[in-house]
Amino acid sequence: MLNILDYIDEIILFLNDTTVVYSNKKAKEYFGDCEEHNIFELLIFEKGSILVDAIHSQDAQESVEFEDRIFSNRRGGWIYFKLRYIKESSVLILKDITEERNLQEVKMNISSLIAHELKNPIGVLLSHISELIEDEIDEENIVRFLKIEKQALRINRIVEQVEYITMAQLGLYTPKVASVNIKKLVESVIDDISELIEVRKAKIEKHLSVEKINGDEFIIRTILKNLLSNAVKYSFDNSKVIVKITDEFISVRDFGVGIPDEEIPKIFNRFYRTSTGVKMASGSGLGLAVVKHLANIANYRIEVKSQHMIGTEFIVYFH
Repeated sequence: MLNILDYIDEIILFLNDTTVVYSNKKAKEYFGDCEEHNIFELLIFEKGSILVDAIHSQDAQESVEFEDRIFSNRRGGWIYFKLRYIKESSVLILKDITEERNLQEVKMNISSLIAHELKNPIGVLLSHISELIEDEIDEENIVRFLKIEKQALRINRIVEQVEYITMAQLGLYTPKVASVNIKKLVESVIDDISELIEVRKAKIEKHLSVEKINGDEFIIRTILKNLLSNAVKYSFDNSKVIVKITDEFISVRDFGVGIPDEEIPKIFNRFYRTSTGVKMASGSGLGLAVVKHLANIANYRIEVKSQHMIGTEFIVYFH
């Protein structure tokens, strides 16, 4: 009957106190012959005290789960495992999670690379611009430097967004709840997409019934920026876009091309663009996917109301 365990992908070790009395095929692949060996001589743990305490515990029902690195001569190095010891059955189960941990490390490296290689030079640039403005006495030059500083700050915000979005998509971002100044946030978003607004000659109508809301500023800002950018992009020239924010929701409504009914279920898919949207403006098809992903992280709910060639409203409920 124990032969069935040879077909399991985890390492299975039955123990008598600290002595291995049975090992499956997967165990032998990692550690060679295991039977009759003391578990703490067979396995070189990085932090084996958890297992020691569990084996010698007087509580017959005690089971423990933990992660540890174990050295394997067969595999030529340290391997990350998720371990589970079931005291009642004297069974130790090990699952190799090395690939998973390595992937996590790659994710962290990507985030660090973005932060270090892009944010640091921008910080130096902003510092130099600030010094130039302080030392300059010619008003025309000061105006020029202020314009450069404004664009550098925009680049810095974009880099921060890329960093946070990357972290969010890789599952590394944890929302940070704080008081968010709504008027300041909205004006900042409008400034970020000011060139697009000018091209469309759009009028942004703001209805802000609250001064501040509690939430993650990056998530709220990114959601608003993507929705407002799309609303302007897919509006007709000289039309208006209505932004409404209360303590319960964000609403962005446009009077543009709208979304055909049959395409609404697909709009949050990555890289998906509606048939009318493709003709109206260029884009990557990632904006709404990002909105949906961040809304999920923050436990927000999204509602879409749209009529083809009449307009669209996105409502993001905070609760």
